[in-house]
Amino acid sequence: MGALAIIGLSTLPYFHDFITDSEGLKTWVPIVGIENILTDSNQKVLGFSTYRVFLYTFLIFVFASIGWAGWYRSTRNKFYSNGLFLVLLSGIYQIILIILNLRRSIFNELQNKLILFGLLFLLLSFLSFKNYRFTLKRLIAWLTLAVLVVMPYLHDILTDKGGAIWPWVPNLGIESFLTDSSGMVRGLRSYRLLLYLFGIYLFSHVGWIGWFMDAKGRKYRAFLLVPAALSLYQIVLIVLSRRETEFNSPSINLYITVGLSILLAINFYFNNTVSEKHDPSEQNKV
Repeated sequence: MGALAIIGLSTLPYFHDFITDSEGLKTWVPIVGIENILTDSNQKVLGFSTYRVFLYTFLIFVFASIGWAGWYRSTRNKFYSNGLFLVLLSGIYQIILIILNLRRSIFNELQNKLILFGLLFLLLSFLSFKNYRFTLKRLIAWLTLAVLVVMPYLHDILTDKGGAIWPWVPNLGIESFLTDSSGMVRGLRSYRLLLYLFGIYLFSHVGWIGWFMDAKGRKYRAFLLVPAALSLYQIVLIVLSRRETEFNSPSINLYITVGLSILLAINFYFNNTVSEKHDPSEQNKV
């Protein structure tokens, strides 16, 4: 059941493609009134331009947060568990902003989020180093997690709401290098959007692959590679400017999900069969 749940969750980043298109809900989708409830008088869906965009943004943050939640639960007794909890809070915070329609409020201002998570970082790191001996390796691990905390709003750190790079950010020519003759940035309409999508998928991928690395001994462990692979696939599509092509169609994503799941299930079955027939621990008994 755990493996099936993980495979089902792997569809969240592209679930919006199954039930909506550029015109709205697809004809086969039952109308239960959710879209109407969430739409205001300005035809905004909780502040988003369309129901499709709302679903995409909401579900990708849910998908990412589940990965971090799983990793956190699998590392309760490790020195970086509090750091994982901090990163998880970053994803949950974005979900709350979406649900409560606070994305355009002071709660979503960059400086306020930096102050909030900065204070939480100091508190949780203090509690961790109070129980574990301070070492350079542990400090680097905590600083790495601090960087991951801000990945969902990397676009706000490097660009303003108009899409221009902040004056204090060194101009290394990256935006110009990634922009083609038609003004598209790796197939996307702006550098800010590229940073937004890249930050979210990297945030998501690290959470799922981290859960996989720390879930040793769990039967569902191998199936964590399915959501990890799908988030990595999106990163590759962004880097190679293939996100707006057929390689990102819902059918291709579904084929990857199903195909990888079947391969992992076959591998799991044969490994289990071997372990049942031959338990190496039996040889070590006196």
